[in-house]
Amino acid sequence: MNGWRMPWWIGSKAKRMAAKEKLYVVGFGLGDDGLLTGQAKAAIASAQRVISTGRIGSGIARAHGLGLTELIAALRQPAPGGTAVLVSGDCGFYSLAKIIVRDFSELYQIHLIPGISSIQYLSAAIQIPYDHAALVSLHGKSGNIVAIMSYQKQAFVLSGGANSARRICAELSCSGLGSLRVIVGERLSYPDEQLTSGTAEQLADQDFDELAVLYIANPAAHDPSRPLVDADFMRSEVPMTKQEVRWLSVARLGVAADDTVFDIGAGSGSVSIELARKACSGRVLAIEKNPAALALIRQNVLKLGAFNVELVAGEAPAAFAGLPAPNKAFIGGSAHNMDSILGSLIAMNPEVGIVANAVTLQSLHQIIAGFEKHRLLDVETVCVNIARSKRVGAYDMMLAQNPVYIVSGRADGRLADQGAGSAVGQEAKDG
Repeated sequence: MNGWRMPWWIGSKAKRMAAKEKLYVVGFGLGDDGLLTGQAKAAIASAQRVISTGRIGSGIARAHGLGLTELIAALRQPAPGGTAVLVSGDCGFYSLAKIIVRDFSELYQIHLIPGISSIQYLSAAIQIPYDHAALVSLHGKSGNIVAIMSYQKQAFVLSGGANSARRICAELSCSGLGSLRVIVGERLSYPDEQLTSGTAEQLADQDFDELAVLYIANPAAHDPSRPLVDADFMRSEVPMTKQEVRWLSVARLGVAADDTVFDIGAGSGSVSIELARKACSGRVLAIEKNPAALALIRQNVLKLGAFNVELVAGEAPAAFAGLPAPNKAFIGGSAHNMDSILGSLIAMNPEVGIVANAVTLQSLHQIIAGFEKHRLLDVETVCVNIARSKRVGAYDMMLAQNPVYIVSGRADGRLADQGAGSAVGQEAKDG
């Protein structure tokens, strides 16, 4: 090892790092400097420049509170002797630290110093651990708290902006989850700290601090990873997509957790609810024109806890008016409107993924013709033949089910400007 020399690239990197000023991104917690760690205090003391956003660090005499735009501009000019940036909560949880690391790593030696988040503080205050809870930020972000609490037994939620604690409780209450237990923490760590407990319905009419933190519990939450069998559903004369076909169709659609999904011709709601478990932080619009079917879907939603299924009465594609653009769409009925349905879906989202089921050859022909006309990509047709065993005397007989065709594809976003789509779809796209 006596003849070993440091590779040139390691030495040059070390020199580059040594030439950079230090930037400490300090998780300041909830705003009470009494919660700062020793490491955080040392970083603040050693830095020649201390800046923060808004009220963060108001108890630190050397800290200069800046607006976000001003703070970013200040960081573009490194200060001799190092800089400490004070950010709220913990720098690893929905923090400004992520932007600073992304945009300034080439300019500074960046050191992240963790702090105590409001979720950690509330967890300790109410003596409920957060190790198995969902950690959610709705502060200035979009999110579906109804979907989250349909499938999570516990959640800690940051509120703020349009998603106030009051609105979160109101959304839960209006969606059938009004009985859930909620604890709202306000002004945590300050002398006027307040904890309020009740059901979502009880708290839906109360005003809370803008940056309140919520703990929400749903002991009856359903496991979204468990596939549903036909026996799980309430039945009637309304047709239902059988479980094996349902599983294959939903899998082929490839629904992501935060997707918005249309179930067109929802029938009993069996596919809607299966889709809702895949879109466990998104939403499913169950579109159905039959009042008896809509009533049955509602019963199954309540039974199986799929509160992120929203019922839409009407016939496609006219029923699409005013709905959000879907990421994915399942078509289980309305084959006679296939062309206009596909056109409207593509107008709403030029990259929508689509799966359609057919039982008859005539329906299959309409689906394939529609997919070809609208030039869908990755089109595949699968014929599913299912046989189930039935005990007959001393023997098990296999009884064949009707074959079902599963057709899948996705819209080609490059064709979006060619004017495909019905007036309803175009109106949804423009609106």
